[in-house]
Amino acid sequence: MQDSIEADLLLAHRAPFSRDRAAWADAYITSMLILAPEAELHCVATAAQLAWQTHGWAHPAVVAHLEHALGPLLAE
Repeated sequence: MQDSIEADLLLAHRAPFSRDRAAWADAYITSMLILAPEAELHCVATAAQLAWQTHGWAHPAVVAHLEHALGPLLAE
């Protein structure tokens, strides 16, 4: 795991994160582009909106990491 996303994940349980949709999506996109720099921005932005709808209550760096590792975390 890259150092910057690892630091985000370590802080996730302590650091507050914005509950605002735009700020949450921005943090998710930033984290996902660190994990997958080759990803296309419009695809990551679409994924961020879907992730917000199902997991906006969770830390965006954690959601991005889990989706990078496991694929979309869609609520059933």
